Amino acid sequence: MDLNLLVAFEALWVERSVTAAGRRIGLSQPATSGALARLREMLGDRLFIRGRRGLEPTDRCLELAGPLTKALVDLRNVLAGSSFEPATTTRTFRIGAVDAAMAAFVPKIANRALKEAPEAQLQIVAINPARAVEMLDRGALDLALSVVTSSSATVRSRSLFRVEFVLAVRPGHPLAAGQVDLTALHRFPRAHVAFEGMPVPPRCQVLLDSFLAVPPVLRETDAWALLPKPYAEELRAERSVATLPVPAGLAHPSMQMLLLWPDAQDAAPASRWLRGIIVNLTRSG
Repeated sequence: MDLNLLVAFEALWVERSVTAAGRRIGLSQPATSGALARLREMLGDRLFIRGRRGLEPTDRCLELAGPLTKALVDLRNVLAGSSFEPATTTRTFRIGAVDAAMAAFVPKIANRALKEAPEAQLQIVAINPARAVEMLDRGALDLALSVVTSSSATVRSRSLFRVEFVLAVRPGHPLAAGQVDLTALHRFPRAHVAFEGMPVPPRCQVLLDSFLAVPPVLRETDAWALLPKPYAEELRAERSVATLPVPAGLAHPSMQMLLLWPDAQDAAPASRWLRGIIVNLTRSG
């Protein structure tokens, strides 16, 4: 197969749009449409059909996606060999992060990575943690920081740290004045973040799908929320919230922050370099 067609297939698989795929690989829309036509002729299938959310893969495309994208990753790894040099690389790294990690750790990761690799580009994507493995499997990400994972034979994981939670309220909130118990909490509304597939606690008045949405809610209301400690500490330093220990008897989620990456990139020098930065930064806090 023409390697340019393999690159075009990967871009179409990730972007699900001819225009976006062309932009990704530096081709015009007509040229990308031509590449898709050649792929269809070569593989004897339509591969992608128009759907409500853009291009939808056919059954044959779903069968081919794993082997073809893995072949391209393997080829890139072979060509890179042991010659990867952060100081001179111009590679683009695609990192997905659940929003609390986006706020607390991604700025530090970007700072360290770009100091070592000033010509590289980081594409940071906010992800639904329930979709992290799927995005890695289809080549949309090189790495992911997520608190939820599903079993996969094609994605590796490493536990980074246990996510501790603290109670957060707006500065000046009545609860911020002293010790808090469940009786005191129940006098005020609760804001809660629940990702896809996670249970919702009772007595929850404001339900959100992003930790980044919590501070504005707390600022404008008397609500309280449980926030991941690293993120809450960043907000407290900015005087956006006041934090307190979680009172005894209040059930709260137990989460592990995970580093995920495709098995095909496990030995790739570039992936190992970036994973090392993330592990060291999260280990040091």
